[in-house]
Amino acid sequence: MSENRESNKQGILGEHAIVIGGSMAGLLTARVLSDYFEKVTIFEADTPPDEVVPRKGVPQGNHIHTLLSGGTAVVRKYFPAIHEDLLTAGAEYGDPMITNRLFVGGRWSPRVASGMESYVMSRPLLEAMVRKHTVAIANIELRVATSVSGYTHSTRDAHGAGSTASESNAVVNGVTLEQTGETISADFVADVSGRNSSATKWLEQLGYQAPQRGTIGIDVGYVTFEVAEPPGNQRDWNILYTIQENIPRDTRGGGIFCIEGGRYLVSAQGYHKDYAPTDWPGFLTYFKDLPYPDIYEEIKDLQPLGEAREYRYAAYLRRYYERLTEFPKGLVVLGDAICSLNPVFGQGMTVAAKEVEHLDQCLLQCAEAGEIHDKFAQDFFKGATRFVDAAWDGVSVEDFRYPQTRGQRPKGFGLAKWLNRKFFALSAIDHEFAVAFAKVFNLIEPPESVLKPKYLLKAAFAKMPVCDKSPPANIEPN
Repeated sequence: MSENRESNKQGILGEHAIVIGGSMAGLLTARVLSDYFEKVTIFEADTPPDEVVPRKGVPQGNHIHTLLSGGTAVVRKYFPAIHEDLLTAGAEYGDPMITNRLFVGGRWSPRVASGMESYVMSRPLLEAMVRKHTVAIANIELRVATSVSGYTHSTRDAHGAGSTASESNAVVNGVTLEQTGETISADFVADVSGRNSSATKWLEQLGYQAPQRGTIGIDVGYVTFEVAEPPGNQRDWNILYTIQENIPRDTRGGGIFCIEGGRYLVSAQGYHKDYAPTDWPGFLTYFKDLPYPDIYEEIKDLQPLGEAREYRYAAYLRRYYERLTEFPKGLVVLGDAICSLNPVFGQGMTVAAKEVEHLDQCLLQCAEAGEIHDKFAQDFFKGATRFVDAAWDGVSVEDFRYPQTRGQRPKGFGLAKWLNRKFFALSAIDHEFAVAFAKVFNLIEPPESVLKPKYLLKAAFAKMPVCDKSPPANIEPN
C-alpha cells in the first residue's frame, strides 16, 4: 500500500525522476520524489539480499549503527506504517535518554525523559524495512545490479548559440547505464551514490567546476563480534556505550547494541590506528582495560557467534557543493556524496534524512510555482549546509583534541573546545539543559538553541562531576 501523504501532488513537476543509489538516503529520496513525479526509478549497483543480512555495498553493515532521533522522526514521517513492522521484526524502541547508557564527553549521560524517540536494531534490518516500504509505493521502481556511468544533458540557449555548459545553461536530463550504454531520460536526477560518488567527475565532464573538498583524518578502526544475549537477561538499556574518557590520552572506546534475534553487536573502536584485537580473548582484554568495566562485565562469560568483523575509516570527507555558483539544472546531490562523517558518533544516516526532508520543502516550493527553478540545486545545498555543519563542526571539535588528527580545524576551535567541555559538564547536573543538549546532537534542534543566556551563564561555572565507575543504574526523574 502506498504511503504517499498527498497523492494529488504526483506528477506536478515532471513525468520521471531518477535516484542514483538505493541505500538509506536513496530510498528516502525516492519516497519524497514520488510525491512530485509520475514515476521514480532507483538505480542501485548492488543486489540487496532477500534476507536481513549485511550487503556487499555497505561494508560497515556488520557493525553498530544508530538512527538518531532527528532521523527517526523523518523516517516515521514518510513511512507511518513502518513502526509496527520494525517492532514486529525485533527492533527496540523508546526514549534514547532513558534506554541508552552512554559515557561521552567525560560524563555519563543523565537518564531522564526527553520526549525523543529512537530504534535500536541492525543496519540491515533498518534498510530492509525502509526498502520494503519504499518499493510498496506504486510509482517507485527499484532496479538492482544496475550501475550508472554518467549523466546525460541538453543545453539551453539562454546565453546564445555559442554558450557552453559551464555558463549555467546545461540541463541534466537523464543517465547512462554502465552495463548496456542505454540512456534513460528524466526530468530530475538525484545522485545519492555515497562517499565514492562520481558526481564531481561527471560535473567536470559537463564543463562545471567540481566542489572543493575537505577531509579530517582520524584513522578509526572497528572490530565487532556478534554475541547471543544471555537467556532471561535483565537489563534496563538497549545501548551501553563508552567513548574515550580523557582525550587525547585515551584512544579507545566501544559498546553493545541490542539487536533483533536476541543478539548483541559488541564493537570496539580505536582512534589513530589503536585498533582492537580480532581474537575473542584479546577483545575481552581490550574492554577490561577501559576505565569503566561495564561492557567487559556484560560479555566476559559469553562466546561469539562467529569471527570478528573489521572496518577501517581513515578520514571523513566533505564536498562543499554550497560554495558553487554554477550548477546544472535538473540535478541534486545528497547524503554521503556531500559529506561522510566520523561513524563513531552515528550521525550519517540522520544528516542524510534531514537533507531529504529539506529537499521535500524545496520541491514543495517549486510545486507551488509550477516548475523547478534554475537555481534549485544551489538553494538546496545552502539549506542542507545547516545540518552538515551541525554534525561536522560539533564532532570535529572533539576529534581535534587529538594532536595527530589531520585537517583544518573548525573556526573558533579554541572557544568551541572550551564550550563543549562546559556543556558536557552542565548536562551532567542540569536535566533541562541535558535534554536541550541531546536534542542538538540528535539533530532535533539547531546548535543555537543551547546558546541561550541562561545556559551560557550556567555553563561558564559548571564543573565536571567525579564519575562513578558505572553508569546510572536507575532512571532519574525530571
